[in-house]
Amino acid sequence: MTQEELEKAIQKLIEEANLDSAKAKEEYDEDCRKAKYSALERRILRSSIYENILQKLKEEYDALVLRIQKELDESLEALYAEGDTGGETPPDINPDDAPYEVDYTLPMRDRYVIVKNYYLGYDDMAQALADYEDDKIAKDYLGTYYDYLLQLLLMVQE
Repeated sequence: MTQEELEKAIQKLIEEANLDSAKAKEEYDEDCRKAKYSALERRILRSSIYENILQKLKEEYDALVLRIQKELDESLEALYAEGDTGGETPPDINPDDAPYEVDYTLPMRDRYVIVKNYYLGYDDMAQALADYEDDKIAKDYLGTYYDYLLQLLLMVQE
C-alpha cells in the first residue's frame, strides 16, 4: 500500500467515525428532547426520575462514542501495521537516550500520547519543535505517527 493510499484509507476511516459520532449525537439529542416532553406531560420534569432518565441516556451515548473511538483506533492500528515497512532500528539510535519512556510493546496510540505529552510540556513551543525535529528516536518510535505530531507542534507554535 502506497503512502497516498494509506492516507486516503485513514481519511475515510476518520470520516466514517465522524459521521457515526454525529449520528449518535443527533440520536442522543433527540432522545433527550423526547424525554423532556414526556416528563413535561407526566409532570415530572423537576423530579429525580427525569434526572435518572437523562443520566441513563448520557451513559449510553458516552458508551457508544467510546465504542466508535475504539473501533477507529483498532482500524487505524491495523492500517498502520499494514503500511509499516518493518524496517530495523538504525544502529545510531539508542531508545535509552530518549527523554521519555520508550516501550516498543505499547500500541502506537500510547506511544504517540507519551511523546506528544513530553513535547507539549515545553514552555517554549519553538524549542519543542526544534528538539522534536532533531529527535531520531521519536521518528523511529512513532513511525507514521511522527508526521501527525509534527503537524500538531507546527500548529501549536503559530
